[in-house]
Amino acid sequence: MIIGDFKLSDYGLMLASFDSGSSNEEEELGMDHETVEEYIGHNPVPIYLGAKYQNKLKSQITIIKNVDINTDIHFTEHECREVLRQLTGYKGYMNMQIRPYEFDEIIYFNVRIIKASYKKVSGKVVGIILQLEFDSQFAWSKEFNISYNIKSGNTIRIYNRSDDLYNYLYPKVTISPLSSIQNLEIINTSDNNWTTIISNIANGETITMDSKNEILQSLNKDRIIMNDFNMHFIRLVPGENQIQSNNDIQITFNFRVPRKVGFICG
Repeated sequence: MIIGDFKLSDYGLMLASFDSGSSNEEEELGMDHETVEEYIGHNPVPIYLGAKYQNKLKSQITIIKNVDINTDIHFTEHECREVLRQLTGYKGYMNMQIRPYEFDEIIYFNVRIIKASYKKVSGKVVGIILQLEFDSQFAWSKEFNISYNIKSGNTIRIYNRSDDLYNYLYPKVTISPLSSIQNLEIINTSDNNWTTIISNIANGETITMDSKNEILQSLNKDRIIMNDFNMHFIRLVPGENQIQSNNDIQITFNFRVPRKVGFICG
């Protein structure tokens, strides 16, 4: 396991559990939904408007010394301080990387430490217990970085293999037109022809778009590009996305997709 820049194996540490629960233990996944409905007139059956998540995933890990390489299983004061300095001195969320033995891909989480405590035996620390809060209900895939050259009028296909079938995926996108463009239109025909329009792009100008955070920038720092934008940030529906452009461009998509696995480590 790696949390931020802290790799447990580099410090002779490993994950463990002091619980004596049965193998049938249940764990909440934080995927509860709240249904949004509305009654119209005297109709006893409400109109379904959608659903939204109510909770974030929370869990606990226990760090101990790896007994295969440590002759003393107890933590010294200095060792405790080093672990806590590395893991609790970070503001916001850290990336946590896990390769569960049951899965064929590395799973990533965005986590923050909300509580730390010790497990003691005979007054000596044998484990450091960390309560984790995740940024969402999901784990995340590896980072995908996919580039295409789109010819005017042609269609490319990009696949969003998200486990979250309710919502759009909002990628980071880099657009490099191959000529000066009066009006660039990028159309996702799989999303009811959702059209992104950016005007007055100069030859050689590179545009970056962070759709999740709704940030659009040009490498030309003197330009206020939002004045030439229709505010339709590029987004991907679950499954296949067929995308067209009215001009020749190079476009790069950068994203991770949600994984519905809860918190699994091992």
